[in-house]
Formats: sequence, C-alpha cells, structure tokens
Amino acid sequence: MRAAALLIDSAPSSGRRPLTLRGIAEAADTPVASIYHYFPDVDSIIAAVAAQYGNELISAVEAGLSRPTESLRSLLDTIFAIYREFFAARPGLRELWFDRRASDNVVGIHRDFRENLAKMLHARLLEFSTKPHDVLAYQTWIEITGILWELAFQSDPDGDPRVVAEIYELSDRFLRRRLGVTLSSSDERQDPDRSRPSRANRLTSALQPEGPAPRAWESRLPPQARGRKNRAQILSAATAIIDSQGPHGPDVTARAIADAAGTSPASMYRYFEDLDSLVAAVAAEYMHELLGVLDEVEASSEGLDYNGWNKRKVVAYRDFFARRRGLRELWFDRRASEKVQEIHAHYRRVLAERNHQAMSRYANLPGELFSQILNVEVTGALWDLAFTLDPNGHPYVVDEIEELDMDFARRLREREI
Repeated sequence: MRAAALLIDSAPSSGRRPLTLRGIAEAADTPVASIYHYFPDVDSIIAAVAAQYGNELISAVEAGLSRPTESLRSLLDTIFAIYREFFAARPGLRELWFDRRASDNVVGIHRDFRENLAKMLHARLLEFSTKPHDVLAYQTWIEITGILWELAFQSDPDGDPRVVAEIYELSDRFLRRRLGVTLSSSDERQDPDRSRPSRANRLTSALQPEGPAPRAWESRLPPQARGRKNRAQILSAATAIIDSQGPHGPDVTARAIADAAGTSPASMYRYFEDLDSLVAAVAAEYMHELLGVLDEVEASSEGLDYNGWNKRKVVAYRDFFARRRGLRELWFDRRASEKVQEIHAHYRRVLAERNHQAMSRYANLPGELFSQILNVEVTGALWDLAFTLDPNGHPYVVDEIEELDMDFARRLREREI
C-alpha cells in the first residue's frame, strides 16, 4: 500500500488511472501474486490509500481542534492552515481526494470522512454557538468549503490565495447566519487577495476555458432529415433509460439503448462515436432543458428585485432536479467520463454567465465573473448534498442555497458602500 501511495503522489497530473497491479508490485519489489493475498484488485488498493490519507487528515484536524483557543477565528486559522499545508504537501493524493471519477469505494471513504469531520466540528464549536443547530449545519459548511479547497489547488499548488480568502469569507458569513457566531469583525475580514490577479485569472481560465461549447458528440450529425430523426430517437431512448436508472444503470449500454430505440448498436454508431459521446449528448440536452427553465423564470420575473428573482430560480431548480432524478445523478456524477465532464464544465460556465447577467439586470450589481464561477461551484455542491439527503431536496440545504445567493448580492453592495 505504501508503494501505491507513493505512485499516486508522484503523478498528480494523471491521478489514479495509470496504476496497475504490475506497477505497484514493481514499486513494492514484490510479485504480483503476493498482492492478491491482501487486495483483490487495484481499486481496493486505491481505496485503502484513500482511507489512510483521510485518517491522516482527520488526525491532523482532530489535533488542531483539541488545542485551547480563546476565539473561533484562531481555531479556524489553525484548521485552515492544516488543510492548506496537508493538501500542498501531497499533490497526487490530493487529486485522489478530489477525484471526480473515483470508484464507489473511494466515494464511500470520502463520505465517511465528511461525516466524521462534521461530528468533530459540531462537538468542538458548540461552545462558540448561540443558536440551536445539529450536525447538518456542519455537513453543509463542509460541502461549501470542500469544493473551494478543490478549486484553490486547481490553479495554485500552494492553494490559490484568492479562493482561500473566499473560504474565510463564506465561513464567516455562514457561521454568523447559521450558528450565531462571529469568525472576525468586519474590520478584520479580508476581501479576496487582489494583489495577485494572475492567480485569479488562471483559476478563471481553468474553470472557464475559452472557445465554443464542446461538440465532440455532434461529429456525426446527419445532414438528412431521416438520419436526424433516427439520431433523435436514439438520444431520446438513452435519456429515458438514464432518467429511470441513473448514469450507471444496468441498461446504460449500447445494446439496451439501441433496442429501446428500435435500432441496432451498429446503426447507433453512425451518429455517436461511442457510448460516452451518447451520454455526453444526453447531459448536454439535459442542460439545455435546465436553461429553458431559467428562461421561463426570467420571463415571469419582470419587475422583481434580485431576491425575488433568486427565490423563483431556486424553486425552479429544486422542482427540475426533483422530477429528473436519473439525469440529476448524471449532472452530479463524480464517475463521469472525460467527455461528460467537459460538458459539465462548459455548462457551469454558462450558468455563471447567466447569473452574472441576472445580477446586473435585477440588482444593478454586475460584480465579477470570477466570483460567479465560485458561486456556481459552491451551490452545485449544495444541490448535490440536498438531493443526497432527500429525494425532494432537503429543505435546510435548499434554504442555504437561497441564502448564499442573496448573501452574495449583499456582499457586493457592502463593497460598494
């Protein structure tokens, strides 16, 4: 397992995918057959590495939480420093921790880690709180900060300072709103670090790549009406199967989709390069549908202020995600292929641009696209949590999504004053 951890940590740009039993055996100077005495496959080894990594992080955080402190700010300074130093020192393992295509075993380890961390934070921070609350508040906070830690290290191997500043800012406002505690005074609270714009620009570029929408799945778009009809039937069949079973259901196969569409797999490949391209096309169609829902919200929001528009938007999102369960799972799928991930990245960018336009239209506060990109990432993580906890969207988490969006507008107003 030590050899696997070293291999993962030495290949941060390629993550876990190059790992093979032979490569691990050579690094450990042991026969491949010996590995089978302890692990049935590579995935089990990777899961064991992830568990060890998580245990090390939990131990480090637990030690930080046990230190005596006079203020919440100093306590969180300690915890955030632990996170930053821990992730910076282990680039490959960090990518394993934030791997969007992790196996079920690794995803389960990550989930258990977040649950344990929420309980630890709840026990330690009760002494600072003035409002009744339960562990769910900390689960929500962990999702908010977790996605930001991932983004911070996407553009800076030491943790992008502007995103780290956003972690402090959102933590401060969340803790005051939900727990009745103050992380820092308004004088001490720092705006994102504007002294290093190149970092922010790199992150914006990473999350908002230039160029048109990915079109890999349309490489075989037929020119004739009959061909377009056949393609649409295949796409409709794939959409129905994914919506009923999720993106990894038993019938998400070329054969089953072709049968449902009344055609053959060979015919399907006339229009789609492979199954990944078909699933990517389903994801794109799903997001077009969501954008249509946003169009309807905007059409019915004439005369409203930003908060009124935002309330309608959140309700529309919740209803949309609730009625399209399997497609929602595709949107939040952390095991999606590179093609599907490319679609997701593009549409997160589109949603950030739509929010940016709405902020200007309804609140006369255009702000920065960079901040909108972060906001889309954070609220996306919370939508995932909301429907993981409740098939209709957990009310507490949905309410926090609405609060975050409205608080985002308040922050912009505060900066203008």
